[in-house]
Amino acid sequence: MSRFKNKTPHKVVADVFNYKYILAGRPKAGKTSLVHGIVKEKYNGDLSKLLLVAFEKGYNALDGIFAEDINEWEEFQDLVDDLIAEKDEISFKILAFDTVDVMGKMATDYTLKTQSRKDGKRYTAINDLAYGKGYELLEREMGEQIRKLDQAGFTLIFITHDKDKQFETREGLKYDKTTLSLSGRVRDLVLNMVDFIVFIELGKELEKGKAVDKRYIYFRGDSGLEAGSRFKHVPNRIEYGFKEFIDTVEDAILAEYGGNKDAVEEAKQEQAKAKQDKVDSYVDSVKNAKTPEELIEEIGVAIEDFPKSVKAECAKFFQDTLGNMDYRKSDDVSGLEKSLEFVKNKA
Repeated sequence: MSRFKNKTPHKVVADVFNYKYILAGRPKAGKTSLVHGIVKEKYNGDLSKLLLVAFEKGYNALDGIFAEDINEWEEFQDLVDDLIAEKDEISFKILAFDTVDVMGKMATDYTLKTQSRKDGKRYTAINDLAYGKGYELLEREMGEQIRKLDQAGFTLIFITHDKDKQFETREGLKYDKTTLSLSGRVRDLVLNMVDFIVFIELGKELEKGKAVDKRYIYFRGDSGLEAGSRFKHVPNRIEYGFKEFIDTVEDAILAEYGGNKDAVEEAKQEQAKAKQDKVDSYVDSVKNAKTPEELIEEIGVAIEDFPKSVKAECAKFFQDTLGNMDYRKSDDVSGLEKSLEFVKNKA
C-alpha cells in the first residue's frame, strides 16, 4: 500500500492555546502581566491552568498566579520530570518561562559544569569547547527539556526582554532596530519553535493636545521592530488588552476557516482528541521508561561475552556519548539508551 494513500490535508490549528508564543518588550511593559491576564480571561478567572516557571522573580504583583522559582538548571530538569509524571493529576495546561534569557544562562552554566566534569577540564565560557561543541550541547540540553514538555501537551509561552541593535544593508545603509534580547543558539532554538513573536511597546501619543501613555501589542514587525506570526490575517498592532489579544488570534484563525465558526469548533474537537491521544502515548512511554540502573545492567549483560576488539569499540562509543568509558558511572538515561542500542547492534 502506498504511504500516501491515506494522506489528508492539514487543517489550521483552531485553539489559541495550541500555539507557542514569545513575548518581548521593555522592562515593566507588562509581558508577564499579559500572560496572567489572557489566561484569566480565557478560563474565566481560573489561574490554576497556568504555571509560571520563574527563572527570575517578576510575579510579586500578580495576584493568584501559580509560580515555581528556578535557581539552577537541575531544578528545572526535576520540574520537567514531575510535570510529566503528574500530568494526569495537575491542572496546569500552560507554562510560561520568565525569562528565557535567564533560562538560557542556567542551561549554559549546567552545560559547562557537566562537560568540565566529563572532560576533566575547567570550562568558563561556552566557546571554550572547540569546534562549536559547547553550542551544540547547550542547544541539545535546552531543546530536550522543552521538547519533553511540548510532547506532554503543555502550551509554551516564552518571555524575554528587548534590545536596540544597529544593522547595515548591503548598500551600506545603517539603521536601528528593536529586537529580542536573545542571541546565539538560544535565540535560534526558540524562534524556530514559536508561532508568534509578540512585542509590547510603551509610548506616548497626543490626545486632545495632551501627551498620554499608550501600550500596544505588535503582531507584525518592520525594519524598526521585531515581531511576527505564521498568520496572514493579523493586524500590525492592537491596544494592550487581554481580551483584545485573544480576539486577535481567534480572528486570525477564523479567517483561515473562511469565517466559518462551526468549522473552527469542529476542528477544535478533532484536534483536541488527536492531541490527547499523542500526549497519553508519550506520557505512558515516559512513565514506563527504564532507570539508569536497569539500562546499565542490560548493557553489562550484552557486552559480557564480546571479544576485546568489540569491547574497545563500545568503550569509545561510551566515551563519546556518556563522557566516560565506564558506562556504569553514568546516570544519563538518554545516553545510556543510545549505548544499549549500540551494543545490541554489535551482538
